[in-house]
Amino acid sequence: MEDQINKYFDLAEYLLDKIKERKNFEVVLDKPEFTNICFWYVPNSIKDLDRNSKEFKERLNKVAPKIKERMVIEGNLMISYQPLDDKPNFFRMIVSNPASNFEDIDYMINEIERFGNDL
Repeated sequence: MEDQINKYFDLAEYLLDKIKERKNFEVVLDKPEFTNICFWYVPNSIKDLDRNSKEFKERLNKVAPKIKERMVIEGNLMISYQPLDDKPNFFRMIVSNPASNFEDIDYMINEIERFGNDL
Protein backbone atom coordinates (compact mmCIF):
# COMPACT_ATOMS: atom_id res chain seq x y z
CA MET A 1 0.00 0.00 0.00
CA GLU A 2 2.82 2.40 0.87
CA ASP A 3 4.40 1.82 -2.53
CA GLN A 4 1.14 2.66 -4.28
CA ILE A 5 0.70 5.89 -2.31
CA ASN A 6 4.29 6.86 -3.05
CA LYS A 7 3.61 6.20 -6.74
CA TYR A 8 0.63 8.60 -6.63
CA PHE A 9 2.80 11.31 -5.11
CA ASP A 10 5.55 10.70 -7.68
CA LEU A 11 3.03 10.99 -10.52
CA ALA A 12 1.51 14.15 -9.04
CA GLU A 13 4.96 15.72 -8.73
CA TYR A 14 5.76 14.68 -12.30
CA LEU A 15 2.53 16.30 -13.51
CA LEU A 16 3.31 19.48 -11.61
CA ASP A 17 6.81 19.63 -13.13
CA LYS A 18 5.46 19.05 -16.65
CA ILE A 19 2.86 21.80 -16.22
CA LYS A 20 5.53 24.25 -15.11
CA GLU A 21 7.64 23.36 -18.17
CA ARG A 22 4.91 24.09 -20.73
CA LYS A 23 4.35 27.65 -21.87
CA ASN A 24 0.55 27.43 -22.04
CA PHE A 25 0.03 25.72 -18.69
CA GLU A 26 -0.10 27.44 -15.31
CA VAL A 27 -0.59 26.01 -11.86
CA VAL A 28 -3.38 27.43 -9.75
CA LEU A 29 -1.62 26.66 -6.47
CA ASP A 30 2.16 26.36 -6.34
CA LYS A 31 1.92 23.94 -3.45
CA PRO A 32 -0.56 21.20 -4.34
CA GLU A 33 -2.58 19.38 -1.73
CA PHE A 34 -1.62 15.71 -1.71
CA THR A 35 -2.12 14.37 -5.26
CA ASN A 36 -4.59 17.08 -6.27
CA ILE A 37 -3.05 19.21 -9.05
CA CYS A 38 -5.01 22.28 -10.21
CA PHE A 39 -3.98 24.05 -13.39
CA TRP A 40 -5.08 26.19 -16.31
CA TYR A 41 -4.42 25.81 -19.98
CA VAL A 42 -3.95 29.40 -21.22
CA PRO A 43 -4.31 29.61 -25.02
CA ASN A 44 -2.07 31.91 -27.02
CA SER A 45 -5.11 34.02 -27.93
CA ILE A 46 -5.36 35.34 -24.35
CA LYS A 47 -1.79 34.87 -23.11
CA ASP A 48 -0.89 38.55 -23.52
CA LEU A 49 -4.02 39.99 -21.91
CA ASP A 50 -3.83 41.65 -18.51
CA ARG A 51 -4.33 38.81 -15.99
CA ASN A 52 -6.48 41.03 -13.80
CA SER A 53 -8.77 42.15 -16.60
CA LYS A 54 -12.38 41.05 -16.81
CA GLU A 55 -11.83 39.96 -20.42
CA PHE A 56 -8.96 37.63 -19.49
CA LYS A 57 -10.91 36.00 -16.67
CA GLU A 58 -14.06 35.60 -18.76
CA ARG A 59 -12.21 34.04 -21.66
CA LEU A 60 -10.07 31.79 -19.46
CA ASN A 61 -13.23 30.64 -17.67
CA LYS A 62 -14.45 29.14 -20.97
CA VAL A 63 -11.25 27.23 -21.81
CA ALA A 64 -11.46 24.21 -19.49
CA PRO A 65 -15.14 23.50 -20.29
CA LYS A 66 -14.43 23.67 -24.03
CA ILE A 67 -11.41 21.38 -23.80
CA LYS A 68 -13.36 18.91 -21.65
CA GLU A 69 -16.20 18.95 -24.18
CA ARG A 70 -13.73 18.04 -26.92
CA MET A 71 -12.25 15.25 -24.77
CA VAL A 72 -15.66 13.76 -24.10
CA ILE A 73 -16.68 13.92 -27.77
CA GLU A 74 -13.48 12.15 -28.77
CA GLY A 75 -13.82 9.78 -25.83
CA ASN A 76 -10.19 9.66 -24.79
CA LEU A 77 -10.00 11.56 -21.48
CA MET A 78 -12.20 12.81 -18.67
CA ILE A 79 -10.72 15.44 -16.37
CA SER A 80 -12.80 17.53 -14.02
CA TYR A 81 -12.71 21.30 -13.86
CA GLN A 82 -14.11 23.89 -11.49
CA PRO A 83 -13.83 27.53 -10.46
CA LEU A 84 -12.70 28.55 -6.99
CA ASP A 85 -13.69 31.85 -5.40
CA ASP A 86 -12.72 34.50 -7.97
CA LYS A 87 -10.51 32.14 -10.01
CA PRO A 88 -11.76 31.07 -13.46
CA ASN A 89 -12.45 27.42 -14.26
CA PHE A 90 -9.34 25.27 -13.99
CA PHE A 91 -8.54 21.61 -14.44
CA ARG A 92 -8.39 19.56 -11.26
CA MET A 93 -6.45 16.36 -11.67
CA ILE A 94 -6.39 13.94 -8.78
CA VAL A 95 -3.80 11.23 -9.28
CA SER A 96 -5.39 8.11 -7.81
CA ASN A 97 -5.59 5.42 -10.48
CA PRO A 98 -3.30 2.48 -9.72
CA ALA A 99 -2.83 1.83 -13.44
CA SER A 100 -1.60 5.39 -14.18
CA ASN A 101 2.00 5.94 -15.24
CA PHE A 102 4.27 8.72 -16.48
CA GLU A 103 3.28 8.08 -20.09
CA ASP A 104 -0.37 8.67 -19.15
CA ILE A 105 0.54 12.04 -17.67
CA ASP A 106 2.42 13.01 -20.84
CA TYR A 107 -0.51 11.87 -22.97
CA MET A 108 -2.98 13.93 -20.91
CA ILE A 109 -0.89 17.09 -21.19
CA ASN A 110 -0.41 16.62 -24.93
CA GLU A 111 -4.13 16.07 -25.44
CA ILE A 112 -5.09 19.17 -23.46
CA GLU A 113 -2.65 21.14 -25.58
CA ARG A 114 -4.06 19.64 -28.78
CA PHE A 115 -7.67 20.35 -27.81
CA GLY A 116 -6.90 23.88 -26.63
CA ASN A 117 -4.45 24.96 -29.31
CA ASP A 118 -7.04 26.77 -31.45
CA LEU A 119 -8.95 28.48 -28.62
